[in-house]
Amino acid sequence: MNLKSKSFKDVPYKFDQTILKVFGYEGQKKIKLIRVNCLRTAGVEIDDEFLSKVERGVNDTKLEESILRSKEKIFELAYCNPWDYFFTGTLDAKKYDRTDLDKFHKDLTQWIGNYNKNHKLHIKFLFVPELHSDGKSWHVHGFIYGLPKENLIQFKVGDKMGKTLAEKVARGDIVYNWTDYQEKFGFCDLEPIRNHEAVSKYVTKYMNKQLAKSVQELNAHTYYHSRGLKFADTIKKGSMDWCSITPSFVGKYCSFAWLDYSDAMLETLTSRFIN
Repeated sequence: MNLKSKSFKDVPYKFDQTILKVFGYEGQKKIKLIRVNCLRTAGVEIDDEFLSKVERGVNDTKLEESILRSKEKIFELAYCNPWDYFFTGTLDAKKYDRTDLDKFHKDLTQWIGNYNKNHKLHIKFLFVPELHSDGKSWHVHGFIYGLPKENLIQFKVGDKMGKTLAEKVARGDIVYNWTDYQEKFGFCDLEPIRNHEAVSKYVTKYMNKQLAKSVQELNAHTYYHSRGLKFADTIKKGSMDWCSITPSFVGKYCSFAWLDYSDAMLETLTSRFIN
């Protein structure tokens, strides 16, 4: 392919590109600048020769890159939606095969859908699976909103629960039990979210090499979410002057910077795009 014969907008890949995004909602907004070495141009076809030189080389898919992408998407969904609770849900071995992640996901998704219909609710969720210490049994962590507090029961001292949860309840932390989930699947707990950004970062820790390899072997997903969730808003793409901007992360293929949101900052950054 002769790139010189193509106009800039027809070139399948553009180099040294910046993506400007706004994460969050209402008073929880943040700006993210993502600088990539090579950015694919949407809608432009690529011949095999060019693909082999660029896409198969620069964008070589490795496990570490897959983990990074999953972490980024989990954080995006976690930070951009108004979650009420941090949720942990397990499976009761007497009711379910705890090793069957695919069935767990399908049944849980269907059950929440039916729960919404039966209770006239609009519960949304984002779940990240995690293996128990036995290396084969699954549970999930994540976020829920739209579940009324009236449908939950607060744990109190003396209730049956794990040691870590019992310590939280003993010191006065508010933790709820969703008994409808417990009757269907197994033990669970829900904690009201106090620091939205911190818990959004925290949940990405479950995304690691062990999880990535395990779900690949099962042909499953590294995270699950309901439809209709909000994603970050992409404001601008193109070449940008990064003068005076210090990246928060620098990698082999990309770097990025997090900035506090303000209308003035967003306007300033948008004006620094060259094209």
